[in-house]
Order: sequence, then C-alpha cells, then structure tokens
Amino acid sequence: MTHFPSPWAKLARNENGEVVARLPLLGHCRDVAGVCAAFLKNRLWRRRLANLGGLEDLDEVQRDRLAYLAGLHDFGKVNRGFQNRADPQARPKIGHAGEAVSILFECADPLLHGRLMEVLGLRDMLDWFQGGESTLCNYLLAVLWHHGRPIRPAPLNTGLWKPFQDDDPLRSVSELTAALNKAFPRVREQGGKLPDAPRFFHAFMGWVTLADWLGSDTRFFPLTSGEACVRQAHMPEKAASAVGLDSGSAAKSVPAPFPTFAQVFGFNPRPAQKILEELSLPHGPSTLVLEAETGSGKTEAALHWFFRLFAAGLVEGLYFALPTRAAALQIYHRVLDRVAAFFGQAAPPVVLAVPGYLDVDGISGRLLPGFEVLWPDEEAERLRYRGWAAEHPKRTLCGGIVVGTVDQVLLSALQVRHAHMRGAALLRHLLVVDEVHASDAYMTPLLEQVLSRTRAAGGHALLMSATLGSDARRRFTGTSAPSFDEALAAPYPCLTMHAEGVEAVQVAHGLPHREVRVERTPDMEDPVSVAGMALEAARGGARIAVLRNTVAAAVAVQEALEAMAIPAGEQDFLFHCGGVPAPHHGRFSRADRKLLDASLEARVREDRPLLVAATQTIEQSLDIDFDLLITDLCPMDVLLQRLGRLHRHRRRRPPGFELPRAVILTPEGPLESHLSAVSGKGAGPVGLGTVYEDMNVLQATLKQLEARPVLRLPVDCRELIESTTHSGHLEEQSRTWGEGFASHFEHSWGRRLSDRQTASLVLLDWTTPLDDPSVYFNDKAERIATRLGEEDRLCRFENPLPGPFGEPCSSLTLPARWCRDTPPDAVPEDTVAGEGIILFNFGPRRFRYDRWGLRPMDED
Repeated sequence: MTHFPSPWAKLARNENGEVVARLPLLGHCRDVAGVCAAFLKNRLWRRRLANLGGLEDLDEVQRDRLAYLAGLHDFGKVNRGFQNRADPQARPKIGHAGEAVSILFECADPLLHGRLMEVLGLRDMLDWFQGGESTLCNYLLAVLWHHGRPIRPAPLNTGLWKPFQDDDPLRSVSELTAALNKAFPRVREQGGKLPDAPRFFHAFMGWVTLADWLGSDTRFFPLTSGEACVRQAHMPEKAASAVGLDSGSAAKSVPAPFPTFAQVFGFNPRPAQKILEELSLPHGPSTLVLEAETGSGKTEAALHWFFRLFAAGLVEGLYFALPTRAAALQIYHRVLDRVAAFFGQAAPPVVLAVPGYLDVDGISGRLLPGFEVLWPDEEAERLRYRGWAAEHPKRTLCGGIVVGTVDQVLLSALQVRHAHMRGAALLRHLLVVDEVHASDAYMTPLLEQVLSRTRAAGGHALLMSATLGSDARRRFTGTSAPSFDEALAAPYPCLTMHAEGVEAVQVAHGLPHREVRVERTPDMEDPVSVAGMALEAARGGARIAVLRNTVAAAVAVQEALEAMAIPAGEQDFLFHCGGVPAPHHGRFSRADRKLLDASLEARVREDRPLLVAATQTIEQSLDIDFDLLITDLCPMDVLLQRLGRLHRHRRRRPPGFELPRAVILTPEGPLESHLSAVSGKGAGPVGLGTVYEDMNVLQATLKQLEARPVLRLPVDCRELIESTTHSGHLEEQSRTWGEGFASHFEHSWGRRLSDRQTASLVLLDWTTPLDDPSVYFNDKAERIATRLGEEDRLCRFENPLPGPFGEPCSSLTLPARWCRDTPPDAVPEDTVAGEGIILFNFGPRRFRYDRWGLRPMDED
C-alpha cells in the first residue's frame, strides 16, 4: 500500500486532478492555530468574544488555550481511511471531520479511546474550563465543526485509527499536540478559565472556520512538499490584517482632533445628522433607531456615526445593509468615496456584498473556474489580499467596510453553512440597516436574532427608516407594544436609543414643510390611459415618473408611451439610455444597471420634459427629482418613500406644477372585490395581494388618501404610518370595512405567524449549547435561503456580448424562481447576439435580454 512520506501530508491537485504539491498538515494546524491567535491579539474582537462568555476580556493563558484548541481541528486526518485518498487503489476512503467526532464520542474500544484521550491531553484540559466534561465537549465540537456546520458522527471503523505496519495515526496526533504545546507554552500556566457559555462556543466555532479558511489559502501559506516547509512567524497576523480583519493602520490615519461633520462632508449637518454628531458615545452595547424623512441625510449620518465609533475603538468595521441589490449598488460608491476621503491611503478595503458582483475599492474582478479570481492587471497585486473577502459570497462579512444587502446579514442567523463564520465576523462591525421597515414577518425574527447577538457581544447597530411603525420599532428595541394612541404620540422624526435603557429623542425637521396634493384614479390596469396622462403632463414641460409595482406593468406603460410619443415626434420626452428608450427596473445586467442609474440622474438635471416608466428601483438612493409622480397604490410606508422623489430639490417648476402632486393608480371597484370569500387571501392586479400581500394595509392606505387630499409632510408622517401599520388598529378597523377584510386580517395574521414559525425552525440559536441534539441544521434552512436570494443563478457568458445600450454584457442574474428545474452546472447555450438583443438557453428555458430587460421567452 502506498503511503505519504508523513501521515500529515495533504494533497493539492490542479484542475486536471494531478498531484502538484503536498501541504504538511502539521504545519497547517499550526497555521490555523496561529491565525486564531492573531485574532485574539485584536483587542476589540477579543472582547466581543469575551463578552459572549460573560467576561470583560481574555487573559494570555485563555488566548493560548483557544489557539491550541483551534490547532486540533484537523486531527481526524490522521486516520488511514483519509490517507487512502492519496492512492487510487487504496480502500476504504473516508473523511476526517465526522470521523473525528466519532472516535472522540462514540468509540467503544476502551484501549483505543484511552490512548486517544492521552495523546490529545484531554484529561489535563478539564482544568481549562469553568465547567466540566460537557464544556470540554462543546469546545471540541466547535473546532471539529470547522467546515461551516454541525457534523453528525460518521460510521466508525476503529481499525483505521490503530497502528498498521509503520503507520501509527495516534503517534501523529501526539506529534501535533507536542508542536502546539511548544507554540503555546502558556496553556499549562495558571490563568482564567474559559467560559461555559453557548454564545461563546458558537462564536468560537465561527472563528475556527474562518481561521481554517485563511490557513488554507496558499497566498499566505504556500504549498510545499514534505516536512521542510518553513512557516514565517508573522504570516498569521499578516493574513488577518491583509484581508481586512485588522484595522490598525486605518485607525492611525484618523485625524486628530476628530473632525466635525461639516469638515468630513463639506456642508453643515441637518438635524438627523447633527443629533448623531452630538450624541455621547455609548459605554456599552447600543442599538439606535433613526426615523427621519426621505432626503434628511441618513446615509451621511450613519457614516459619521461609524467614523466616530471607529476613532474611539468601539468598532473596527462597517456593514451597511440595504433591502435590495439595487439600493446596495447605488449606495456603494457613495460610501466608497467618503471612506477614501476620510482614511486616505490607509482606508480599509471597501467590499460590495451583492450576489453576482465582485467589487473591492470600486474595482471589479472576474470569477474564474475553481473560485479563482482575475483582477485587472494594474490592480492585481494591490487586490491580491484586499480582495479576499469579496472573492467568495460567504466571506463578504469579513471585509473591512462592506456595503451589501441585508440578506447577507440574515444568513448569519439561519441554519445554513458558514452562518457561524458570518456571525463571528459581523461582531466587529457597526451594523447599519437602512430602510429597516422593509423587513417582513420572516425576516424580522432573523434580524432580531442578529441584534440580540450583537448586544450580547457588546456591539453596535444603527437601524434607519423614513417610515418605521411602532410594531417594528418595539421588536427591534425590545420594548413592550404601545397602544395606538401611544404610538401616535411618539415624536417624528425620532432617535430611539437602546443602550442603558430605551430612550426616544425628538429630532427637528430637517427638510422644508411640504404639502403634497394626492389624486386617485382607477386606471391601474390601463397602461394606455396612464401613458396618456403622463404624456400630457410632459407637454406642459414637466418631469414625470410613472412608478409601477411590477416590471410587467412598467414595461406596459413604456410600450404605450413609445406608441404615443414617437409618432407625434415627442420621443425626446422619453428616458433614453445609451441613446435607446428604455424603462428603469432591476432586470438588467450589472453594467446596464449602472448605465441606467447614471443616465437617469444626468437626465433629471436637464431643464426639459422627461417621462420615465420605472419600478421600485428609483424609490431610494438615486438623487432624482420629479415634478409629478404617477404611482400604483402601495402601502403607506412605501408610498412615503416614493413621494421622496417628488419636488426633492429647489428649482423653478413649469407652470401648473409649482406644488408637489401625486396621482395614485387604483383598481376599478372596491379592494374587497379582490379578496377570496373562502380563504380571505388577496389577489388583485399589479402586485396587490402578491408584491404587497396585506390588503388591509392597502385598504388603510386608501382610506387615509381618501380622507386627506393633501398630505402635510413630515408633520403627518407619524399618523400616516401608524394608521396603516399598527396591528391592533388594523384589526379593529378591518371589522368596520366588511367581512372580507376581517377574514383577510385573519388570513394575514396566520401567514405572518407561519412565517415567524418558519423562521424559528431554521433560526441559528446561539443560546443552545453545541452538544444539544437540536443544533444539527434543519435541512429546510438550505431551501429557505432561496427566499433571501442566495439561490439566484449567475449566468456567465464565455465572452462578453454586445448589450442593448452599447455596454458589453458578461453575465446576467436569473432569479431562483426562473431556475427551479435548472441543473447546478448549467451554462448558457445556443447563444445568439446582435442588434441589441441576446438570446440564450439556460437549463430547460430560453431567455431574451434587450432594452426591455431580461425575461424568459415562455413568459412573453
């Protein structure tokens, strides 16, 4: 039988499966232990971990013991079944992680198990912990489960662990423990005991997973053959620093004295910005909820709060979470510019955490087969390390400053692979969640779990919204549910602080008082009528946005506009991108989305009429300003966001449009006619009952619009929001609207309860010990991840194709619902491109991409 020169050798193969090098596993285990030790040198991150165990800090002995434990993570690879993987003829071939769990906890051979206990030194370790054997068990599971999820014991073949000829697996384990004792001599000294705390176990598991991923990266720890590999002592710390897990150089670049908001941003702060500038820094964990009107400058307020916390050593990074990919893409470059201006050359890497995108510091990379990444030649060396966190979606939370979707944060609270690593990495960040009102009944419990974990670790979070109701606010701050009258009495704008207690502070209005005249018309299902209304306004010199709830509705209006405007010689009214008329929505390629956004922002700065048909992609982040808004009926909190695009800037308006005006498109007949008499389920046109499921909220919104022909903003915001979101008030009102709405309230309540129960089934609960049988992941969680966009498919073209607006198209993101029957290894086939049209097969379906966007051809 062929064996490795040492039982600690691990094969590295090229893409053809040929052996190219061997990495000494003894060295690898020391590398991982060294990376973990480097993490523990980081004072802030170390204290976050300590807080989860009820401690203020970890002393040197505790740190060495944790690093030592991390070094045991791969001891299972000594079994001969794993070593047989090097020999095509050898049998059996088995793994190492589940096998290590089995030999530790299910071995019925007392002599073998006793010797294993001896070579691992487990009996001596019992003095390391506050608890007994159960605590030691939890720490061992934390290191053995370093592949990103709890692993059940594998079938045990004790013969593969016993000596055979000159190969003794447990002698190799003894070599490992001897090397770790030499590397971390303080483990035998007197010191504080490691805590018996479930949250600590879970976070440590995440650390070991991350340390193993870094320790396996050949950029830091090159592959060499045999035992002659010489490891540089500083490489673990260099690895942690290079990928953004150490902000020391950035901290040294912070100006002293700390600059004012005006000095950082070049303008005087608005009230929502000023209150965070003047707020005392917290002495412990903090969760802030900032409610302020659209356009009040919440993004800059959040960045300045981050800079303050960073300068004080209270955070080491930032995760700026947005509800949609479109919003994240729009915010990313704003954050990038501000970070570069504040930190200069020492700025931490700024990562974009959006599936399908690979951006660091504004530079785009290209994913190659085998998870290799190609960066532009002129940036390749600089991004060799800085780009590490962006090169795999599971690592993005490890970046220094990250802008992405809230989904990436919520995945750290789900029972999905590498959730522990995501959660551990997030502990060092200020978590900013923008538009937090967009969280639904499924997402809210996940976010609550993340916030609870953050507070327990002594961390900091900032939640922001223009339209957050009391029901959501009390869940995020842990307060009791207010009555409807109490909710109405809450100030707006408002900063609610959950630090040492919960306190709400009035924020002055930051924008001029506006009165928006609202009109209603039952033309939701008549795109021709909507287009005619918009075209007539454009003839009066106005800039008009027609904002629809669905892509199909936006495209229908765009088609009607072109059919009317082009024959009349009024095509210049239409929004153009790359010289081509187009709607604005989310089903475009990455390059085209950027071009659409830039074209729209440039076009609205021109003093001439404009017609744009769009979806929610223009609700936030874009700096755009319209004279007239035509919008589908939608929930009040969403409507207030949309109204933020109306009369946003001061400028001379065309005659007849001096005052803000919005036209609300409603269906014909009462909303109750779109409710099922049997189930109470809603099914109306253009997203009513589907995109926006709660028809009671829509009815409450409609009632408010009927009662208020003029909305006074932001004076009316609190009443408008609470009247349409407060659950107790909605339940009471639904009984007065008719039997259909009362039935729908029960249906909606049941659906929300089901969503919360679904979330609870797949929630990753850090308060459960690792040795509890319930910690094994629910397989349903992997499927539930599709709800967060994790299973969307990226369709990559071998060579970039000419897109509809002149930009090359290298890839397209296909929603998971379009790819349910698509094989995991699918690639685009039968591709045809020309004249602004790309046709291709992806799995069993054929798709078309053109100036109207991406769509399956069987849905045309």
